[in-house]
Amino acid sequence: MTDASVFEPKLVRITEHVYWMPPGLPDKPSLCAVVGSQGTLMLEAGASSSHARMFLDALRDANIAPPRYVALTHWHWDHVFGAAEVGVPVIAHTLTARELATLSTYEWDDASLDQRVDSGEEIAFCADNIKLELPEPRTVVIRRPEIVFRHGLEIQLGDVNCTFHHVGGDHAADSCVIHIEPDGVLFLGDCLYQAVYAPQQYYTVQRLFPLLDRILAFDAQHYIEGHSDTPLTHAGLEAMAAQMRSAWALASRAGLAEATALEAVGQSGTPVDEDLEFYIKAFVAGRDVL
Repeated sequence: MTDASVFEPKLVRITEHVYWMPPGLPDKPSLCAVVGSQGTLMLEAGASSSHARMFLDALRDANIAPPRYVALTHWHWDHVFGAAEVGVPVIAHTLTARELATLSTYEWDDASLDQRVDSGEEIAFCADNIKLELPEPRTVVIRRPEIVFRHGLEIQLGDVNCTFHHVGGDHAADSCVIHIEPDGVLFLGDCLYQAVYAPQQYYTVQRLFPLLDRILAFDAQHYIEGHSDTPLTHAGLEAMAAQMRSAWALASRAGLAEATALEAVGQSGTPVDEDLEFYIKAFVAGRDVL
């Protein structure tokens, strides 16, 4: 079993105003600080109080002012459990606020987690990682947002501007991205990831392709994902989008049957890597969702 405490925080300066802490085990997402002349905005609250504290301490060690606000991209546990430790106003979409209200009614001991997995309210992957991140006896304080928006929001930090955009997607209906200007950074959270709260992880072309178009339309050169070890460039994002579209084309030509699709890929001479195979399987799994 992995020791969740073995996580070396490393604050990386991505651009003039943006500092990034990469994701870590067991399921800690990326955290960012947007540092302007009139304050600091923290992006994501972290998977636990200790995760949030690591980030806050790293900011202090870098002589960066502590956050004035913390923004959430969506409601999943690994992005919100640290909000109480940050101790500043929370910014979130109205759908995120609704989900956090539900989370605030839950018990978080192992037995309660296991019961929710059995009932289908929780998935084993998340329950297992919560147990790793926060061994029993655990206390989870769900912080409700003080600032709630429906479509978009703009936060000015002096010489840097942050705009919030609700984009949705298969991973979470409340997913939002944050565009940091003038740095050309788009903080994606998990919006481009597959749906996980389902018997099988899946993508739907109806949600994914419009989302890709919207993300690529932003004036950005750096894209920070929730669980990627490196930021994406615009060219890297375009390549990923092209591979997703190729996977859909191959799967749909094969009648959205997994075995047939993978066989067709082999026969086409298209190089099959782990990502392409995953995308094909996810599209097949999502064929009957909508």
